[in-house]
Amino acid sequence: MARAASGARLPALRFTGTHHALGRMMGAYRRRQIARAVDIAHEVLAAEGASEAALHDQIAPFIDLAARHTPTAFAELRGMAVGADVEFDTLFRLNCMESRPPGSPFLWNRPERPAVDPVSILNPDTADTGVPPDPSETPAPGGCTSIASRRDDGCVVGHTEDSSPENLDGIYLLDATVTDQAGRASSRFQALNYATSLAGCAAAVNGHGLMILIDALPDPDRHLGVPRSCVSRILLDQPTIEAAIDVLRSLPRGGGWNYLMIQGPRIVNVETTASVVEVEDATVPGAYAHTNHYRNPGIAARAGEPRPNSMARLDRALALVRRDMGPDSMLELLADREGFPDSICRDRTIATWVADTARRTVRVCWGEPVDATWTSFDY
Repeated sequence: MARAASGARLPALRFTGTHHALGRMMGAYRRRQIARAVDIAHEVLAAEGASEAALHDQIAPFIDLAARHTPTAFAELRGMAVGADVEFDTLFRLNCMESRPPGSPFLWNRPERPAVDPVSILNPDTADTGVPPDPSETPAPGGCTSIASRRDDGCVVGHTEDSSPENLDGIYLLDATVTDQAGRASSRFQALNYATSLAGCAAAVNGHGLMILIDALPDPDRHLGVPRSCVSRILLDQPTIEAAIDVLRSLPRGGGWNYLMIQGPRIVNVETTASVVEVEDATVPGAYAHTNHYRNPGIAARAGEPRPNSMARLDRALALVRRDMGPDSMLELLADREGFPDSICRDRTIATWVADTARRTVRVCWGEPVDATWTSFDY
């Protein structure tokens, strides 16, 4: 099971500084895990016969778009490479699954290991891996369930962050205040974050009360564009749901994720591909859930057959979620193991997030929620 040591709290990094300085601190904080991921990536590239020059040529157009359209996120990624003392091109490639040629392996699967679980650090684009997972070793790959329940005064929100159990070691809570060169605060956010990734790829909330929960999706339109990791990072700097949606619509995106956005009493879900942004306002129904497949019929028809575990988790979540839930009820929902291994809480749950927007509080734990030690913070 994906559980931290008994009584262990989720590691936390608190920092104030510029975008580049923040990246450097993130890289230094998780240097060991980042170096390991980069080493594995180099082994995979070597096994493919891919040279450093070939890697650079592959990612160069994505680097150009990220630097031009999301310069602050790009500065943080540059800083991460410096702080971790790793090659920037490889770290960028780990944050840019859109640049992976169709059929090539994911860079965190060592050549001697079977490609049993390509859904890992950032993105489960399993539709075009060319290597199906081995069900005998990973009966329920895929990841993340996001849920929202509206109350009169706000919303109660839940999220299970699901990934390969190996990632339990590197995940942490990032509490960042970003400043300009003069030291003036420009944005503040708290995010559940992976060792190798920019903030915003899991669950996060900013100082404006904008909360964004990510569910990775098998984008049928993936192409050259700004990497999803850069897109999701700059969403954390936006003041409102509308501003975040405007960013999604205006950027030349390389791929799409699902963004469940909550602010105060509002619940808005945004399914995206590289070319489509579909917005669903769920505020009036007031009970909503999303997993790892498209709910929009038009996109779903192009995205291929959903993973059975994603369908099972969504059906169960929709059966349990209701209006006017409290934080304890939401926690109980997130701990549900009905239908295991295709359950909401499962062996791949490496962190859990529960929030109350009326009280502007979040509780987050390391691993599965049962018997976990929780960290609470206000935003």
